Amino acid sequence: MRRERSQGKCAQSEAEPGRLFIVGVPIGHPDDLTVRALSTLRQVDLIAAKNPQSTQALLTHHNVQAVVTTYDRKNAAEKAPVLLERLRQGFHIALVSDCGMPAIYDPGRVLIAAASKEHIPIEVIPGTSVVVAAAALCGLDGDAFLFEGRWSRGLRNMTHRLQSLRSEPRTMIFLPAAQTLPHLLSLISNIFGNRRVVVALDLTKSTENVVRGRVRTVLARDSFHNRASQVTVIVEGLKERGKAAQGPA
Repeated sequence: MRRERSQGKCAQSEAEPGRLFIVGVPIGHPDDLTVRALSTLRQVDLIAAKNPQSTQALLTHHNVQAVVTTYDRKNAAEKAPVLLERLRQGFHIALVSDCGMPAIYDPGRVLIAAASKEHIPIEVIPGTSVVVAAAALCGLDGDAFLFEGRWSRGLRNMTHRLQSLRSEPRTMIFLPAAQTLPHLLSLISNIFGNRRVVVALDLTKSTENVVRGRVRTVLARDSFHNRASQVTVIVEGLKERGKAAQGPA
């Protein structure tokens, strides 16, 4: 897959376009990288990474030597045309997020859309996703669920978003910042009632901690002190007949 580095600029300009690989990477445990993803990362010419430091740690763990460049929210608009030109020249590029699948709450969509418009071949290498992992882990209804992405703004925004979801029947998956978790759980209790929730900290890592129960019981445990944790909150949807499941606090 790698291009021969000895080829001249003329040969590169006449080459077939390269391929953009959308590569899923682990959400925590480095050994969750798939065999196909590992093979792809070994062979591409360039890896465009949201967080080069975490990507390099993953590559080192698997003894992969590769060229890594930064592609994140701050530089996506400027970096996408540069990467697109490399693809036109025939270079193969792997797009990775810091964890999980690119373009899922990730700036990868900018490059993917640009490559698609230019008819650059695009191939997805599926991997782990915190959304799917949470839906499988929670034990709530997985037939349909709503992913609400990051909740990084203030209390007013969280309150507004939760109020708009009060009648949502599907299981809901949130990715709040760790420092906002107690506030989010309090708002869920006040706005949704005593719904069942699952709070997952650091999924698949050695520090993984999963707390289940009614939201008031979970909130009372006050066990969410690590502000460096990656947090996933799963909330059951509104039950039939317009009544949320209730239970003792």
